[in-house]
Amino acid sequence: CTFLFYHKQWYQRRVRAMTSTEKKGVDGEEIDNFNAIQDPNTLAALQEKLGQMTIKKPDSDELDLPPAVRKRVNAIKNIQLQTTKIEADFFKQVHKLEIEYAQRYAPLYQRRAAIVSGEVEPSATECIMPGEDQDNEKSDSEKQENDNDSITGIPGFWLTIFKNTEILAEMTQPHDEPILEALRDINVSFPENSMGFVLEFHFAANDFFEDNVLTKTYHMKSEPDDFDPVAFDGPEIIGSTGCSINWKKGKNVTQKIVKKKQRMKGKGQTRIIQKTIKEDSFFNFFSPPSMPEDEESVDEELEALLTTDFEIGQYIRER
Repeated sequence: CTFLFYHKQWYQRRVRAMTSTEKKGVDGEEIDNFNAIQDPNTLAALQEKLGQMTIKKPDSDELDLPPAVRKRVNAIKNIQLQTTKIEADFFKQVHKLEIEYAQRYAPLYQRRAAIVSGEVEPSATECIMPGEDQDNEKSDSEKQENDNDSITGIPGFWLTIFKNTEILAEMTQPHDEPILEALRDINVSFPENSMGFVLEFHFAANDFFEDNVLTKTYHMKSEPDDFDPVAFDGPEIIGSTGCSINWKKGKNVTQKIVKKKQRMKGKGQTRIIQKTIKEDSFFNFFSPPSMPEDEESVDEELEALLTTDFEIGQYIRER
């Protein structure tokens, strides 16, 4: 494991060196190296090479060791297993800290939500940033007197965040934007009896659905495999559960109705039929794909969907 780690580190340093110092070379070879590393195909190949740097599982022939040596190898494996169990316990303690600190963050996030919604006005002290020019502050105060009194809170606060965060902007469609205008807060909670976390999206009353809160629960585990302790890499997401959205009539943005012509058998005539199909929308986030019990049955498309879903959940959780 140590060799693999340092080999990766060397490889990454070499890549960085090829993009910087070798550019300064005066002979043709160094300049060619720099040009090569700028090529997208070369970069893709390097990324693939880094991704393939995993510990090779020995074949049965390689395990044909003398009995005494095999016993020592087994002893080393048991030590590794004990180490990973301690590491797993470490992550469980970190989870307890997350729960503790979530309670300390809560009043601050509640205050933020109240200001965003316009429920309260921030105090004069809250409005002054450390190091801010006092002259600018006076100017802002004068302008505020002429502000439109009908504007409350921070309009479009969360929608603006969605549109300016790459991973969320890719999911957000134009028909999602009027709904996200009603988004008032996003909270993260941590169940005490599991390693998972819950994302809570709080909405004001809107014209699209009846719900005030939409949730997405991520299930995690932090348990090393007794038969393969080296593979343990900390807590991992093993699945997610969304929630049902009570859409108002004709307002479900995750579906659309298409009309198709269909030829009637034996009559030579056509008729128009309607079909409901899935529509791209951020709100498909609350209907995640199910993780099959047999992991071997996961195809590439499902694996890509699950990976994206987990990455988005983890991204929102960490921010």
